[in-house]
Amino acid sequence: MTGKARRPNILLVTCDQWRGDCLSAAGHPVVRTPNADALAAEGVLFKRHYGGAAPCSPARACLYTGLYQMNNRVCRNGTPLDARHGNIALSARALGYDPTLFGYTDVSLDPRLLAPGDPRLQSYEGVLPGFTVRQLLPEHQKQWLSWLELQGVDASAGSPDIHRPVADRAVGTTVGNAPPVYSGQQTPAAFLTGEFARWLGEQEHAAPWFAHLSFISPHPPFIVPEPYNT
Repeated sequence: MTGKARRPNILLVTCDQWRGDCLSAAGHPVVRTPNADALAAEGVLFKRHYGGAAPCSPARACLYTGLYQMNNRVCRNGTPLDARHGNIALSARALGYDPTLFGYTDVSLDPRLLAPGDPRLQSYEGVLPGFTVRQLLPEHQKQWLSWLELQGVDASAGSPDIHRPVADRAVGTTVGNAPPVYSGQQTPAAFLTGEFARWLGEQEHAAPWFAHLSFISPHPPFIVPEPYNT
């Protein structure tokens, strides 16, 4: 290694609709989050980070660009992000990283840069410019459902029905404590974490990496597998 300081590895973890105070590392008097606390202790915990807007796409536009909503102009899910704005992925790429995505970014692309009829114009679940996609997990969750089938889980219900409690499906109940068909090791978050770990094992020691692990939980549907469904 030369006298030049080595660039750090960067893992950006986001969770959707997780209250910032619901971390024991943030001082919550009741909630205990030992795994998140351990990650925070080894990295950077943004204790004074606030969502700049709502719902998802506007909030992420603020996070990814560093701009207030009044400046990035993303006012709802589906509002395109103007290509003139820089973002965290493009900035990382300019520094020599290959920013890699696991999950989703929910950024509608600037239509002026796309051809008429481009399928990306039909969805607000676009990928933030600058990211290399390793494992996309949009709303339909088909990639995760296919993985569940390989695990021996009947995922034929599809999303979102697979997230309904099995015991409640027959009677049409939407609220209850019954668990879903998948286990705690088979959640969408577990799937993405496993894909990230696999990718991490492929990285060369000498090359610094940048990964964005974007979990949808605890965003609805509010259902958790055993033994957490009490």
